[in-house]
Amino acid sequence: MKKKVALLAVLALVLAACVPGVKKPEPPQARVEGFDLISVDPFSGEARFALRLRVTNPNAFELPLLESRLALTFDRARLPFDLPAVTLPPAGFEVVETRVTVPLTESAEGVGKLLRGEAVRLRVDGRVRVQVGPVPLDLGPFTLFDETVRVDLRFAWPRFELDPQQSRLSLSGGRLEVVVGFRVANPNPVGFYLRGPVTLRVGGRSVAEAALDMPLRPRQTGSGALAFRVDLAQVPGAAAALVSGLPVELSGAVRAEVPGVWQTLLDVAFGGRVR
Repeated sequence: MKKKVALLAVLALVLAACVPGVKKPEPPQARVEGFDLISVDPFSGEARFALRLRVTNPNAFELPLLESRLALTFDRARLPFDLPAVTLPPAGFEVVETRVTVPLTESAEGVGKLLRGEAVRLRVDGRVRVQVGPVPLDLGPFTLFDETVRVDLRFAWPRFELDPQQSRLSLSGGRLEVVVGFRVANPNPVGFYLRGPVTLRVGGRSVAEAALDMPLRPRQTGSGALAFRVDLAQVPGAAAALVSGLPVELSGAVRAEVPGVWQTLLDVAFGGRVR
């Protein structure tokens, strides 16, 4: 059986050598036509990108790409990479799209550079299997492409609004407890933690402070609540407010943070009536 397999392998090589002009096909080459951010999610631990490649066939004959054994160098991380199966026309090209998923534990520095608007090196190398006439052949090792890329991150500030259903007033131990429920929408493809001090203002005066610490996933809306304990002397008409409601304003400079990767400062400002 082993002799038969060996004989077939030799026969395949002989047949390949007999096909004019395709004995040693040149490997395909590619260039990056698009590299877009899909999401950075610290809660799943992954960053995902859409990669669009113009893959060129340098040979004068059709070159079907059957499978690939490639590796992607993303900044300092090296990861498996799949090139979609495609048939390249003679001396022509095809545009292929694929996804790149990188773990933040291995690529925190590179992802951080992209989020800050800096360039990151992308390199793909390895081997591909192609069909040449009746014979599948392995090409490589070779470099498919080696370029630098950037992403266009136009970061939009999260939108806060007071949630009356989750807000309440109560008296406790001679103090007014003000619980401010809120919703916050994240329009960005980047998920992060919101962390920092938030000040409660009543009648234009700062009366208490609380710490905000909440996760916010990419392109999702989250909800939370901040509890403040206020000296009654600082809130004239506190007893009446228990019935009619208390107009409040919240403000503060907080961080939007992907731990170990990236952060930016945000100004939080919203308000409403708490009953």
